Amino acid sequence: MECDTSYTVTVRGTDILLTKSQIEYDSPNYFTTCFLGDFKESQTRHIKLSRDPDLFLIISDYLCGYKVLPLNDRVIPKRMSPELALENLRADAEFYQLDNLIKECDKFLLGEILQSGTENRKEYLVLGCEYKYHPPVPIDKQMDIAMGSPISQWRTKVTAEKLTESPFDEMKRPQDFRGFTGLQIVGEIERYARTMMGFEPQLVGWHIDTSPINYGIRSLLMVVVAV
Repeated sequence: MECDTSYTVTVRGTDILLTKSQIEYDSPNYFTTCFLGDFKESQTRHIKLSRDPDLFLIISDYLCGYKVLPLNDRVIPKRMSPELALENLRADAEFYQLDNLIKECDKFLLGEILQSGTENRKEYLVLGCEYKYHPPVPIDKQMDIAMGSPISQWRTKVTAEKLTESPFDEMKRPQDFRGFTGLQIVGEIERYARTMMGFEPQLVGWHIDTSPINYGIRSLLMVVVAV
């Protein structure tokens, strides 16, 4: 049985062994040029690189013929987010001239872009209401006024991207509330949304802007529900 020739790649002080069969996987590439080329410098069996050693372990697995994408959390460098790790792996694949790995990375990067775009285009319904009251009025009575005798009511659809803008970026969300009083507030906002919609919608959040007027308090309520 013929022994597979081995080569050493030192990546920032970490020695990683590559076999000839690994080097020839997805070739021609950086490694075939360094180790198997026709020029004098390619006769070496050891090279040193200043790349990321954790990403190189993924490269090494890929050269074994293993499937490395999508990236597992356990192999992602601690100082990188999953998105950044994928982009940097793609950069390393380009450096090592691994054309097929570049294509694989591009597929996943495109998938992330499309998913992000889909999320940004997702629509939400905003239920708007203007009402007034004389304080002090608890939240349940406020919702009674909003549903029973509002100054005005309206509704419109917005995208997820719109929810990152003012005033939605500061809206209150159900998960922010705890305890009896907190859950009561959420329940009253849900009651308003349910009454306006005619069914039980998924509450995303709400924003109430209040201002004093001659005869009490003017409130502008916006309730966001998923559609």
